[in-house]
Amino acid sequence: MIDFRCWYCNKRYFKQEAQIRSRFRCSCEHILKVPRQSGGYCRVRRPIDWLVEIVVYGGGGALLGFFLAIFIGSRLPFFRRSIYLIGGLTLAGFLFGALGGERGINLIGRMIREREQG
Repeated sequence: MIDFRCWYCNKRYFKQEAQIRSRFRCSCEHILKVPRQSGGYCRVRRPIDWLVEIVVYGGGGALLGFFLAIFIGSRLPFFRRSIYLIGGLTLAGFLFGALGGERGINLIGRMIREREQG
């Protein structure tokens, strides 16, 4: 038996191993798929979900990279080509956010916090 919960309403489900990757509709009307292991990820993402995630997390990562580049550029007055630094870190932040989603943004934040603490 595979035990998992709806990502939206947190309703608990038990399904057989033979039903792995099958889709069904929860009582909250969201479509779920049976994960491969208990407690696994059951959300079914549509193309609009992917697009919203890329815009939100990619945009957030780009802003984070932009402000990091501004901060680094203000500390390095001898760096003449700061436009490349700003563009590069903004693009890197966008890619981290767009491809990594929430995990990518959290990774950048964790690296910044570790740098500040240590």
